[in-house]
Amino acid sequence: MIPPHKTPSAELLARIRRYIAEHLRDASDVIEEAKRKLPRSKPRQFEDGRRHYSMGREVHKGPKGLGKILPRMEVGLDGILSRLKSKLDKPSETFSERLLRLIDASGMTDVEAYKRAGVDRKLFSKIRIDRNYHPKSRLVYAFIFVLGLNLDDARDLLASAGYSISPASEFDLVMQYCIEEGFDIDTVNEILYALGMDVL
Repeated sequence: MIPPHKTPSAELLARIRRYIAEHLRDASDVIEEAKRKLPRSKPRQFEDGRRHYSMGREVHKGPKGLGKILPRMEVGLDGILSRLKSKLDKPSETFSERLLRLIDASGMTDVEAYKRAGVDRKLFSKIRIDRNYHPKSRLVYAFIFVLGLNLDDARDLLASAGYSISPASEFDLVMQYCIEEGFDIDTVNEILYALGMDVL
């Protein structure tokens, strides 16, 4: 239980509740907006006519084709597959790698960082050893506040673990508000407790 002198002020809690009310969106709205942001392939001029008159086919005369008419892959799909392959080929930083790099950059020792985040030595050792360790989102948030990350860096760390700040989640909006305000982990936990949410 948090001592009374550590309880966040009524004014701060009111600001957070207003922030949630202003930013909280229905999950279906978030999904629709994400769909609208997806790139759409535009049909090229005369594409329908080409398909109709079989101009999109090629006769393959090599040993594999043996004169058969094979459909040619659509350029749009080729482009998508090529971009996807290049993204998969690029080694991206995993959560563990990014976290360890951020701890080093902060000037904190590993022990200081994981103790402040409320993580035990065994779990941190697992994070350090397992390059593909998949944490719970609360653990990621704990390190975000311990390291004092700004919103962009916080989003990057969350993304490296497969998470994002959802405008459809009250908890995520509280986290976003606290990141924007630069609160430390103790203040964040006091706020979560006062709002009736599970602490980090």
